[in-house]
Amino acid sequence: DTLEHSTAGSVDTQYVVDGSAKVWVNFNGTGTIATRESLNVSTLTDNGTGDYKVTFTSSLSTSNFGATASNGEGSTHGTRIMTINEQASSSQTIMSQTPSVYDDTTIVCLDVKGGLA
Repeated sequence: DTLEHSTAGSVDTQYVVDGSAKVWVNFNGTGTIATRESLNVSTLTDNGTGDYKVTFTSSLSTSNFGATASNGEGSTHGTRIMTINEQASSSQTIMSQTPSVYDDTTIVCLDVKGGLA
């Protein structure tokens, strides 16, 4: 079972099933939050300052998936931290903060790898 491209070679379909992102999103986390680009995201929820919930269109098979989150302010520099909270098979909560306080950021990204239900 492989996927084949006429000039780029082939890849095992299991790699695609197990190894590729099942959910990803890039959104504006300030004011009224809004998606810029996404895959398998049905809604974004602003739970409060620096606290976001991403709900998936199609659930994952388990809540034990891998998630990576990042954030930034474009040209503004400073230390920012993203934390992963409350994993569920249908959603992921992420939080943005400077070292001492939660804060909204203009660029928030989430990438999820795991099996779809």
